[in-house]
Amino acid sequence: MDSGQAQTSELVAMIGACAAVQVRFALVRVDGAWQVLHGEVTMPVPTKPKSRTWQYAEEVFLERAFNGATVAALLRGEPQQIDDLKVTAEAASTTGNFQRVAGQADWRPARMPWPRTQWEITRSNSGSSRQGGLIVGDGPTFVSYEAAFCSFFYGAPPSNQAGHQPHWRVMRLDRRARLHRVTIAADAMTVEVKGDASEGVTAELSTPVSRDIRPVGRTGRLRLRLPHGLAESSLLVLRQGDDWLDYRYFHRPGMSSESDESVIWHQPGTELSLLLAGGEGQHVEFKQEVPSANASKKTVLKTIAAFASGEGGTLLFGVDDETNVVGVNAADLDGLMLAVGNMIRDNIEPEPPYQLRPAEVDDKTILVLEVRAGGRWYALNPLKPEFYVRRGASTPPARMHEIVAGFGGGHTAVQSLY
Repeated sequence: MDSGQAQTSELVAMIGACAAVQVRFALVRVDGAWQVLHGEVTMPVPTKPKSRTWQYAEEVFLERAFNGATVAALLRGEPQQIDDLKVTAEAASTTGNFQRVAGQADWRPARMPWPRTQWEITRSNSGSSRQGGLIVGDGPTFVSYEAAFCSFFYGAPPSNQAGHQPHWRVMRLDRRARLHRVTIAADAMTVEVKGDASEGVTAELSTPVSRDIRPVGRTGRLRLRLPHGLAESSLLVLRQGDDWLDYRYFHRPGMSSESDESVIWHQPGTELSLLLAGGEGQHVEFKQEVPSANASKKTVLKTIAAFASGEGGTLLFGVDDETNVVGVNAADLDGLMLAVGNMIRDNIEPEPPYQLRPAEVDDKTILVLEVRAGGRWYALNPLKPEFYVRRGASTPPARMHEIVAGFGGGHTAVQSLY
């Protein structure tokens, strides 16, 4: 299965069997010891492991390679001595959720080149938390714990992430094979593969009406013909028998986040010109301006949540309903981008995968918001979740049977959200 529940005991045994794992800790002082507020484990240890420590009066952020047995003991709730720190942890919950994730997927917590299986284990109770206030010590100075956490774990400004983290996150990288680079031209797709697997790896390009399977040879490079260009809903998959290793999904030509460095488009006429020529539809929405009123914000947020819950899509700010490029205020570009990001983070749970960037069209500046499919439901208004779907150019509320199917359970699973 690609997602589901797993026994924490099995995960602990897997970590304990590793000679070394890469770990990042957020520790807080509790009753004279240091308690794990958030632990992040990566297996196997990266080729170039990092080692750093930010120590403050009441918080410690620590990253380095550890013996697997030490980390497994902490997951079981057994105190451990790490350097001069006595580290404790609540015993992890008996079960956790897991998800298989493709390479370059921007899926909690960050984009990684290798595909991976990722487990998340929640804490058995509310645990300790940290509020605002400057933190000053051996690491950089920050305005709050939230700011320090986001900088240490994501290299990003504060974004309300610290309070939404599981107790433990465990990532097992799949180094058998990954899509290192996919170059798409008008008549062909060139695929470059990297990894440890040397036999039995194939590349499959499937569309609604065709299928092309090629073996990945010793060079790790192959070329797939596209007689009619890349079709909509194309799926490129690396396989080993019946098991997928990595994939990229192209629900329409030209739709790819700039931050996905593995996909390179060499197709004239794609990107913005294609979006504008096609008008609003299943995967495209135009907005004349970045909204400021609550009612206008909700209209935009419904579309973003529907894109993320479905097949993804692009929202263009600075284009009216008649496809006229009117532009946004270029002098306030940073403020507008910050407003869009805050609007998404404050109203959609979890935060959907997206890329926001400015672009120039007809000497006017527009904002391009590319929302990727997240493979799950994204709720608007987390306190009373609302779910939306995309149908053509409209965004109606999801029906109960669609929500049930999306969560893979019965009405009880859905009702628990309300």
